Formats: sequence, C-alpha cells, structure tokens
Amino acid sequence: MPFFRLFVLLWGLFIAIVFVMPALLVREDWRRASDTRLAATFPAQPAADDFEALRRAYSRPASDWPSAHVAPEVAFVELGPLEIRPRPEGAELQKVRLGRRLFEDPLLSASGHFSCQSCHNRQLGWGDGLRVSVGHGRKTGRRNAPPLFGVGYRDAFFWDGRAASLEEQAAGPLLNPVEMANESLADVVARLRARPGYVRAFGQIYDDTPISFSQVADALAAFQRTLERGTRFDRFAAGLPVRFSDEELWGLNLFRGKAGCANCHFGPMLTDEKMHNLGLTFFRRRLQDLGRYEETGDPQDVGLFRTPSLRHVRLTAPYMHNGVLPRLVNVIAFYVQGGGRIRPRNEAEAADPLLPHAARTSALLKRLELERAEIEALVAFLETL
Repeated sequence: MPFFRLFVLLWGLFIAIVFVMPALLVREDWRRASDTRLAATFPAQPAADDFEALRRAYSRPASDWPSAHVAPEVAFVELGPLEIRPRPEGAELQKVRLGRRLFEDPLLSASGHFSCQSCHNRQLGWGDGLRVSVGHGRKTGRRNAPPLFGVGYRDAFFWDGRAASLEEQAAGPLLNPVEMANESLADVVARLRARPGYVRAFGQIYDDTPISFSQVADALAAFQRTLERGTRFDRFAAGLPVRFSDEELWGLNLFRGKAGCANCHFGPMLTDEKMHNLGLTFFRRRLQDLGRYEETGDPQDVGLFRTPSLRHVRLTAPYMHNGVLPRLVNVIAFYVQGGGRIRPRNEAEAADPLLPHAARTSALLKRLELERAEIEALVAFLETL
C-alpha cells in the first residue's frame, strides 16, 4: 500500500512537470508579452478584459510595468515615488524657520508691499494662480510664476534655466524691476540689519556675523527645500495599498504610451530636466518670449524653456511658461495638435534670421490621435501626481 501511494505521487509529479507546468509558463509568458505591449497598443474603447489586463500589469512593482513607449533617443527613467527628505531638526530647523519668515516678509521688496509669498502662495500650489504675476507698481511680467513644489530636487531654475542653485536664484526676483524692484542686494541687507529681531535671528544661526545676502539666500533656500510633499501616485508606485480607478490606470498607461508624455516627463520628478521648443514663442507677436536665447544670445536657444515637473500638477494652473493654457485639458489639446506652429505673417518676418530657429520645434512633438475618453483618462491620472 505505501508503495502504491508513492507510485501515484510520483506519477502525478511527473504529469505536472511534463505537461502542466510548461502550459502554465507559456500562459504566463504570453500574459507578460501581452502586458509589455499595453503602453503602445491599448485600445481606445477598452472592454472589461482590457481593464483587467491593465490592472494586472500595473499591480506589479514599477520595475515590472509594461515597457514605456518613448522615442529611441529618450534616456527614460521609470516613473516612481520620490524619496522625500526628512524634516530638518536642530540648527537646520532654525534656519528653515528664518527662511520662512523672510519668504513671507514684504520687507524684502523695495516698496514693502511684496513678499516671495505674493507670487508663490502655499494655497495656490506655491504659485499665484495668475497667467503672469503682478509686481512692483502693478507691472506684469511675461512669465508664469513657477510652482515651488520640488525645487529642492532640481538642478536649474527659472523657465530659462539661468540659475544653477536655489541660492543663486534668490537674487533674481529681488532685483527684477517688475517684481521686487530693489536697486541692489545691499539695500535688502540694510533693511534687515535695521531690524533687531532679524539681527538676533541671523546671529543665532550664523555666529553673530553681520547679516549678508549669502545668509539671506541660504535661509530662503533652506525653507524652499522643505516644500515637497508625498502624492497619491507616490504611494501607488511604492506598492502601498492605494487603489487607482480604471480610468486613472488607463491614464497612466496613456501617459507612458501613445500620449507621449513620458518622452519628457519621467522619473520620480516627472521631468527630463532639459529644455525644449514647443512653438510657444509667439514670434514677433505681442506675447513674444524667446526663452533661453534671451539669456545666451545663441540662436540655437530660441524658444527653449525648461520642462516643468508634473508633481502636484492639478494644483498649479495655469500652465506653460506664459500661463496661456488654463486647464489640464487645454494642455493635452495643445499636445494633441502637435504643439505650436510659428509662421511668418509678412516678408519682414519671413526674412528674420531667428525665424527658422523659432519654427524648429522639438522632434518629440507629434500629432496625437486621442479620443475624448482617453483625454479624460489622462487628466484623471495627472490629478494623482
């Protein structure tokens, strides 16, 4: 009897190894192969089975998600959770608190009416909700106030990338005649030195040396490096128990696939940290802005603007360097049509040597075929970021 049971057991094991396991492996290989094509081939009118495949594919670790459908030249990094730095403590926390005090204080402006917070408001996604900001003497600039989420994790600042650090960036708005309009940084320092409260606060952190602008910039940067927060997508990508709807998963798949978003928005910061010409220079029009070229004078830089991070993007409208797109659906519509187009209106504009550079938009811009439901799904996903 024991021999018979052993025989049956061994025979069953043989059948499983020879016939059942290969079939299961083939089926799993087929599923994985099918899943890897999801980003490129998911239907525009999905059925329940399609959503089931989508949920199965994105329930895995992010490293095992379907292959992103991006251009060959793109150095794609998988989307994933951002590792948020720990909250500061001790002396560093004191510095952050001083930086916040400076950030909120209109004393830093020439008129005493504007603070950093005037254009970067916590309740407005660390922007100001305006197409372009209003500053000194009720003047308006040409560019949208970029949100400050994630600035402590980036390597260049301003829309044209002209500052390489937060400390370097600090001087820009303070000296800009349309923003805080100080004649010099020395004027800012003099006003702070005249306030005993600031003298004490700086002295406690910087060893009782006279207040300098490098200290002001250091404190402001310390505060701004604390502004990032985790997102729903961070938790999802980390494998935490966060459930995405079918529509949000569909949007994620579109983002990494046929919508082309992942060509420029990837990695935990959702940006390639590069500069692109999207055809929004408004060449020789009222809203003209030639981007990086205005800083470097190099014709190759005409129309180049930094790729913004999409973290917290639902909070940071309006969009683009000039704020001309009020909602996320407008942004998607802009990319559906393949970006902007620069066309001369007359012979003088056609002869302008900068026109070919302005008209040469990024090779990553392609017209898209997206159905209304796909656009809605994409917006639903973007709102999780």
